[in-house]
Amino acid sequence: MRAFPRLSACSHRLGLLMLAGTLSACSHLAAVPHPPADTPGTAASSSPEAPSRLALQGQLSIKLLAWQDLPAKGLSLGFFFSGHTDQGLLDLMTPLGTLMAQVGWQADEAWVVNENGRQTYPTLDELSRQTLGEALPLRSLVHWMQGQPDSTQPSTLTEQPGVFEQAGWRIDTRELAEQRIQATRSASDQQRAIHIKVYLDR
Repeated sequence: MRAFPRLSACSHRLGLLMLAGTLSACSHLAAVPHPPADTPGTAASSSPEAPSRLALQGQLSIKLLAWQDLPAKGLSLGFFFSGHTDQGLLDLMTPLGTLMAQVGWQADEAWVVNENGRQTYPTLDELSRQTLGEALPLRSLVHWMQGQPDSTQPSTLTEQPGVFEQAGWRIDTRELAEQRIQATRSASDQQRAIHIKVYLDR
């Protein structure tokens, strides 16, 4: 995996603050085993309808814009995703490549593994809300990183080729050939604006 670009100390501190408490950085985290995934011989993997497994890695930039009395925040992480949208495992790393946490999900639950063990949540949205401060579309993001809408939700094409809208987000895949996508959620009276950038490794 390529080296991550150097970020300012301020950006680094902001990222760590957003993950404080739940996603605590820990040098011993690498020793924590991954939650079990579907393996050959299980019903999920032997089914002809089972989706193919993916392996995606790169860098993730999340900007939460100032909203009401909430200040703007920024977070930059390295990631490695393995699995598929229904059952996945997402390793989150600092810009220097140190493993911070492992996020996993399946149909009926989501979890975080860190130095304190495994913490379980009823949904992936709730997990991201508790750990990152906002409910982020992590499951749909796996589809978007492949340049396509989440097939489980309605989507709308825009007048711009390579740009579509889904679940309140505007996804721009025009730079997919350069391994980059962007997803933006506009602000409203009920929610803050969020801008996500994904830089995939070749």
